[in-house]
Amino acid sequence: MVDFDGALEYLGAFGKYQKLIYCLTCVLTLPVSFHMLAMTFLDAKVAFHCAVPEIRHAEPGTENYSCALNYSIPWEQDQETREWQFSGCDRYVVTNESLAAIDCPFDAVNATALGYFDGTNTSSCNHGYWYDRSQYHSSIFTEFDLVCDSNELNQFAQSMYMVGVLLGAVGFGQLSDMIGRKKTLFIGLFLQLGFGVAVAFSPNYTFFVVFRALVGATTSAVFLPGFVIGTELVAPSMRTWAGTLIQIFFSIGFMLLALLAYLIRDWRTLQLVISLPNAVFIFAYPLIIESPRWLLSKGRDEEVAAIMRTAAKVNGVTLPDEVFTTKKVEVKVENNEPKDERTHTIIDLVRTPNMAKKSVLIFFNWLVITLVYYGLSLNTSNLGGDDYLNFFIGGAVEIPAYVSSIYVVDTFGRPKTHAGYMMIGAVGCIVCPFLTAPFLPESLNPLSITMAMIGKFGVTAGFNIIYLWTAELYPTMVRNMGVGASSMFARVGGIISPYVELSKSVWGPLPYIIFGALSFLAALAALLLPETLGAELPVTLEDGENFGNSKSEPAKENTEDKTDGSRINPAFSHDAPETGRMTKWALSDLPGPFETIHVTSL
Repeated sequence: MVDFDGALEYLGAFGKYQKLIYCLTCVLTLPVSFHMLAMTFLDAKVAFHCAVPEIRHAEPGTENYSCALNYSIPWEQDQETREWQFSGCDRYVVTNESLAAIDCPFDAVNATALGYFDGTNTSSCNHGYWYDRSQYHSSIFTEFDLVCDSNELNQFAQSMYMVGVLLGAVGFGQLSDMIGRKKTLFIGLFLQLGFGVAVAFSPNYTFFVVFRALVGATTSAVFLPGFVIGTELVAPSMRTWAGTLIQIFFSIGFMLLALLAYLIRDWRTLQLVISLPNAVFIFAYPLIIESPRWLLSKGRDEEVAAIMRTAAKVNGVTLPDEVFTTKKVEVKVENNEPKDERTHTIIDLVRTPNMAKKSVLIFFNWLVITLVYYGLSLNTSNLGGDDYLNFFIGGAVEIPAYVSSIYVVDTFGRPKTHAGYMMIGAVGCIVCPFLTAPFLPESLNPLSITMAMIGKFGVTAGFNIIYLWTAELYPTMVRNMGVGASSMFARVGGIISPYVELSKSVWGPLPYIIFGALSFLAALAALLLPETLGAELPVTLEDGENFGNSKSEPAKENTEDKTDGSRINPAFSHDAPETGRMTKWALSDLPGPFETIHVTSL
């Protein structure tokens, strides 16, 4: 038997070997962020109107052609901005002969207002559509004509992708427990490559949706095992930072996608470019190690010993013989809690009143945070200004959000910090649409973008906190199940999120007001949840019911880790004795059917 935790005391909390393996693993997960957020550019929406093939006497772009369009396409006044624009879905019934005899120039806006076209026959776009290709040369929006009666199909594609993410998390989570993290990771990379390339060659919208959903399923196979491998290599004192590092790589991928999309304006080419890195990454198989803790659970101690020796050599340390021949004795809890031998189900999360209340509040927060996160991330083009710059800033703002939340949550506690960040998100979302046209001059549009990014900052930090907090709120017996169930509600938020955009047809600012209002409600809901900082966490279901119940105050205890000075949540030792501080990343050590369902930035 080997003592991997004992070896970590000599290898260092986050030594050179651990850094090399983890950073390489994080690089392998970069395409996940590409695929998760690619719909912003794959489905880029542009100005359009009916095609008018009857205009044969003038070349497109000329004055005569523009004049002919004024006679061919109805002008409509936007209800929000009050600006006049071509109708997107209707056209006048005209002929080549009638257009050849028109008088130019022609003020179609005034003519429309004065009733010049009253009684003129109109029809739908029976000859297809014209699209403005000055910025986006092609997208599924233009290629598959996702306009007018087919407009809602834009949202359907992204929702089905999120369904794929949900199903993949369940399926590949089980596979990861069966065959190991490393094999699952590279199976995911291979499948993601195949389905990603298939998306680029989709002959129609149906194939696009199916292949994209399959790509979504593979993201869990790549991201989750990668993060587990990395975090299990570091000491407990560094697990929070190690877990946050992969989040930061996700944000780096977010920013890289903006650069790639700026350089590549064709959706099929862009899809190929974000998929093909996997063709190189699969050759990194010999460089990535299997999760040591998974190997130990399968009794493969010799492989763990080999990993420990390699790490010692790279880190320049010598491991004593004891770590290869002994096994750390698990720490027993002082008050000898009774063992609960019965099988627990998801019903246990809501079986009793206090647990049910906490679960509802937790599930609501996960759903809202994911809904708002993707609502803001995938709709940067609605903010005005440069689409690519907005998207890049949207990724960059996540990094300080992740880092700041780690420090603040251990200073001011969970409820106040989480509610504070969500309030910041709410204010940013509600205010941003009113800082641009038609409410303010377009020259002040940067103010709107700034507020939207402040909203993104708050929601991103909130997601980092709710994950940690959820793990602490649920008792040991159902902790992993609670986090898994919560992440499933997060996927529901991702599925719903694209459809919120449709509300702008009612009123332009409405999607952002919905995002802000939900964030505000999530903040209020968080204040109803109990504080866990420094508390002895629940172990049994009875503890879980009593925890945070005003009729039964839980015992408080603050202890210090003698090696790194970090706070310890003692009850967590029931699940992972080697872990000092209770962190969200320690969940990778927990057994159970939902072990790898949890998702972070995904």
